[in-house]
Amino acid sequence: MHPNLLRFIEAFERESAVSGSFRNKLDKSALTFLELVWGPAFDHNYDGLRAEHPFVDHKGGRRFADFVYVRHGMRLVVEVDGFTTHARDLSPGEFNDHLRRQNDLVLTGWIVLRFSAWQVANQPQACMSQLKQAIGHWWSITQAGHNAEASNVWDIRKRLLVQMAIRRDGMLKPGEVAREFQISNRTAIDWLQRFERDGVLRGDSSGQRITSYLLTTFA
Repeated sequence: MHPNLLRFIEAFERESAVSGSFRNKLDKSALTFLELVWGPAFDHNYDGLRAEHPFVDHKGGRRFADFVYVRHGMRLVVEVDGFTTHARDLSPGEFNDHLRRQNDLVLTGWIVLRFSAWQVANQPQACMSQLKQAIGHWWSITQAGHNAEASNVWDIRKRLLVQMAIRRDGMLKPGEVAREFQISNRTAIDWLQRFERDGVLRGDSSGQRITSYLLTTFA
């Protein structure tokens, strides 16, 4: 196993122990994905990738995605589905809920890729190809091609922040933005101040210090 992957696993288990998460071990299909798909696809660079990432769904419930990749504004979810767990044993209601969860992710700006555990183990090259295609397509749109200027990147960030604010009754806090996009608090503040200057947000101060930002169009 590659040393970078061992460090990734150790960091995941350490963070899980500190947070008290009940998902503190990666299962076989997740490890296979990391070893056979992600590692070879990106020269064993796991920066920006997180395992068992928690989400709050449309009902306020806590869910987990197998993997998320958040970097430079890109937000990718990767699910590795075992046939028994994700298909055969689901009731009709659970299946509908499963689909609604994926739709929620797409509608809030995430790219979602799904692979079966069998594909990961037996067709890793095909999985790598789709993974690279998804990330490459994002970069071609946002930065590399089609005359994408820096302003387009800010347009995408604005859309994602507005969507995030709507889910939070029109309010954004720097710490929440930092966690959502896996950026530093300083960078999150820079983003929020940029959109305050553009009139998209307005600062809400507590005393002399701005602690949150509100959508200007939010009633």
